[in-house]
Amino acid sequence: MSLIDGTTSRSTSWTNLGNLLVVYLVWGSTYFAVKIAVTGPPSIAPLQLQTWRMWSASALLIAIGLSRTRRFPVLSAKQIVICAASGILMWVTGNGLATLASRHAASGFIVMAMGMIPIWTTLISSVIDRTPPSRNVVVGLGIGLSGLFLIVGPPVFLAGSASVETGYAVWLAFILCAAGLTWSIGSLIQKPLFAATSPVWSAGLQTLSAAIVLTVICWTSQTSLLPPVDIAPVQLTAFLYLAIFGSVASLLAYITVMKIYPPTVVSTFAYVNPLVGVVLGWVALDEKPALLSMIGIALILAGVSAIIVTSRRS
Repeated sequence: MSLIDGTTSRSTSWTNLGNLLVVYLVWGSTYFAVKIAVTGPPSIAPLQLQTWRMWSASALLIAIGLSRTRRFPVLSAKQIVICAASGILMWVTGNGLATLASRHAASGFIVMAMGMIPIWTTLISSVIDRTPPSRNVVVGLGIGLSGLFLIVGPPVFLAGSASVETGYAVWLAFILCAAGLTWSIGSLIQKPLFAATSPVWSAGLQTLSAAIVLTVICWTSQTSLLPPVDIAPVQLTAFLYLAIFGSVASLLAYITVMKIYPPTVVSTFAYVNPLVGVVLGWVALDEKPALLSMIGIALILAGVSAIIVTSRRS
């Protein structure tokens, strides 16, 4: 290998790690931004927020795509179906359900509860590929899941928790479980798109599909698409952050790392995101984590390390 090849390889490696870092940090802060946007005052419906977030993200992504290629991509009917299905699963049911839950739970709790995603992704990927996960990966997932239970278990099963509104514990557990499962399925079925089009176009068409479906849901449920006229500056800032960073920048990074890393590594963002979510909730919203949560975070980091090290060795 020449010096130039070695430098290029190192540069590419740092770029890949940078994309993974964007997914880790930005998505860890999105539910914090969602919580600010929907709680107000004035109040913004989660469905309304998610719909405008997807329309804004799709417009930005398609504009970026057109500036690069000057034309829309040519996709087969099968690829269009995959693009639409993955976008709906990830952004309507996956992220959309988690956004819906934000009305009744602390932002840190939601992002920590979404830590089930690596479990779903690894298991579904194993079924699709017909290859069981290695022993070390299973151990890493088990350690991470144990940490996740220490974080979300007390709020779900014990009364009087500040993380969850009274009476919503079971509903939230079901909603967030479904959110993680559908996000994982959507992430995995989008793989055929990687060879067909660029990450920008994949993300743009996925968010466009989600925006259309969310708009139909708004119409059928008689949810207004017009934002409150007295929207607070902090809510507008939170929305812009969700549209630009939480949807465009992080989704492009996510699709890029999906091409490079195995699903077991990519899905570890759901383990790291809770760290970011807890810190933001603690500092900005006074959502102080319990001692069990701190122990759980330590276990989560241990699980992430086990999965990444195993993946690099293989």
